[in-house]
Amino acid sequence: MKTGVSSGPPRSPMTRCRSGCCRAVRLKRDGPHERLQVTTVLPGGFEDDEPDIVEGQLFRVLSNFDGSVLLELRNGNTARANGPGLADLEPGDVFLLADGRVERLAAESWPAGDRTGTVVWAGSTDIVVKSAGSTYSFRQRADDPFEKGQTVRLGPDGQPVAVIADEPIDDLSLLRDDDFDPESLVVRKEDNTTSVEDFGGSILLVRRALDLATVALSPDDPLRTMGVNPIKGMLFSGPSGTGKTFLARGLAAKLDASFYNVGGPAIVDKFVGQTERRLREIFEHAQDNGPAILFFDEIDSLYTQRGEHNHEATNRLVGQFLSLLDGFVAYDRVLIIATTNLPGALDDALLRPGRLGHKLVFSLPSKEDRVQILSASSRKVVFRERPDLSALAQLTQGWTAAELAAIWTEAGLAATLDHRKSIAWEDILIGVETVDRDRKTHLKAE
Repeated sequence: MKTGVSSGPPRSPMTRCRSGCCRAVRLKRDGPHERLQVTTVLPGGFEDDEPDIVEGQLFRVLSNFDGSVLLELRNGNTARANGPGLADLEPGDVFLLADGRVERLAAESWPAGDRTGTVVWAGSTDIVVKSAGSTYSFRQRADDPFEKGQTVRLGPDGQPVAVIADEPIDDLSLLRDDDFDPESLVVRKEDNTTSVEDFGGSILLVRRALDLATVALSPDDPLRTMGVNPIKGMLFSGPSGTGKTFLARGLAAKLDASFYNVGGPAIVDKFVGQTERRLREIFEHAQDNGPAILFFDEIDSLYTQRGEHNHEATNRLVGQFLSLLDGFVAYDRVLIIATTNLPGALDDALLRPGRLGHKLVFSLPSKEDRVQILSASSRKVVFRERPDLSALAQLTQGWTAAELAAIWTEAGLAATLDHRKSIAWEDILIGVETVDRDRKTHLKAE
C-alpha cells in the first residue's frame, strides 16, 4: 500500500528534488514483512528512477489527524504522510528506518532540545507560526494569548507551548549582524563638497534633474497638496564616466540633503532575507534623516529582470525594492536616484511611473559640453598661463567627463616630476596623451 509524503513549495514537473523535505514514504509488501522504502516523488505523480536510501534516518511524529501524519526529521525538515496504516501513530512517537523497516523507539531516543518557532501572525482565534522554513496554523490560547513576533517553544506535537522571547530569535534573526549600520553609507551635508555648478555638462540635463529633486525634497510637498502623485525616483542612464554619480552628489549638496551611497556590496548578504532587511533599514534610516537622496549606483547589478530562470534571491530582492517604492508615501523628503549602463537589463516594473519613472539620459559630451567640463574641473588648477580649452576640447572628441577631468591630474603629475608648481601647456598635452592611452587600453579590454 502506498503512503505519499510531500512538503515544501511546488516544483516544476521536470525538477528532480533530493532534499529531505521533498521525500515520499512508501510502504511495500516484501514477503511476509512490510518494508519501508523512501522514494522521491515528483509533482504530477512522476517517480525518480532511483530510490533515496535513508537507512538509519530518525523520524518523530508531530501530529496525526485522521491518518494524516506530520513527521519531523533531525535536520529540521518536515514531511506529511497520508494513507492507511498510520492511524496508530501518535504525536511524539519516534521511529528509525532500518533495513527498510520501521522500528519504534522510546521517546527519549530523540536527541534533547525542543523546536522553536516565530509567531508571524496572531488573531483572536488562530495564530500562524513559522518554524524551520515552514508555516503552521494553530488555535490561539485563551489565557495570555500569543502575540506577533514572539519566539515560542514547540511541544512534541508541534503545538506552541510557551513564549521564550518577545522578539524573533529564529535562525534569520540570530544572523542579524551588528556591524551593519546604515549610517556608514551616509555622506553628511557638511561633508559633501560636490557642486552642481562643477558638473559642466548639458545645462538642460542639470536643470531637469534639479527641478525634479527640488520638488521631491520640498518640505511643503506641493504635488501631493495638488492631488498629484509625488516624485519618488529618477534613473540616470548612460556610459560610465558621464557624470551620473557626480550630478547625484551635487544635487544632494545643492539641496542640503544627506546622500546615501548604496552599492551592492553594502547590502547584499549571503543569508536568505538579510539583504531585504538591510534594504528596509536603509529606507527607514533615510526617512529619519531627511531630506535625503538614496543613491543606487549600477542598479542593474542588483535588480535585473525577474523570471523563472533567475535565482530566487534576485526575484525576492526586486520584489522587496518595489514594495518599498510603492509604500513610499511614508518616506517624506526622500528621493531615489539610480544609475545604470544597461537600462534594458532592469526589471520593467522598476521603470513604471511612481517608481523610477523619471529617466535622464547621460550621453557623451558635445564639444561645447567638453569646454564647460574642462572649465569647471580646472577652476582650482594653477596654470602658468590659461590654456585654450576650445582647442583642448577639439582633441578630446568622444571622451567622457571623467576622462576629461583626469587630464588635470596627469598634467599636475608631469609638472611635479619636473619640479614645477604650475601647469604648462606641454604638461596638458602629456596629460591628454596619457589619458588617451589608458582609455584606448580600457576600450580594447571591453
